[in-house]
Amino acid sequence: MKQRLVRSLDDLVTLEQAVLASAQASLSKLQDLLGRDGGLSALAALKFGEAGCDPLDSSRSLNLVEQLNQSFTYLASIAATAWLFEHHPDNAPFILNLGTAPGSDIVSQDGTIAAETFAATHPGSNRKLEKDVAKVRVMDAVHKYVFFLSPVNAKRVDFDGVKVVRLSHDCLRGIAREDV
Repeated sequence: MKQRLVRSLDDLVTLEQAVLASAQASLSKLQDLLGRDGGLSALAALKFGEAGCDPLDSSRSLNLVEQLNQSFTYLASIAATAWLFEHHPDNAPFILNLGTAPGSDIVSQDGTIAAETFAATHPGSNRKLEKDVAKVRVMDAVHKYVFFLSPVNAKRVDFDGVKVVRLSHDCLRGIAREDV
């Protein structure tokens, strides 16, 4: 289980550094793989092999697709928690439920805040935004949020008591755009 108690912004820096280190380790694996294999063999190794690594443990091999999904979801959780420290400092510390850990993605230890986070090419993809809003809406928390990391902004940001917040990250620089 990947549950983390985050007491400060320094804890978030440590988590993000782990994600970045794993990304760098995978880049080295990819360079070797692409130099060795070509075409469909390289794509098969990316899809079915362990060309990636765990975003929080670069020594543990993982499927690259899983690493991509987990890395950007973790980055969304990290950015969302930083946002919560800025807007709700009195409700810290926060509990991050990363990966398949049960419960809301982020909750304040005092129970007043509940949040879901996700990363997607578009916030409406697979009705993810709608589903996360529905999940948070039924929580007992006073402050309810859905945070997302995406190059595309959502048109609607308030869903009957659930606030939706678009996150930014340097990795999206140059590809971010408004929804059309």
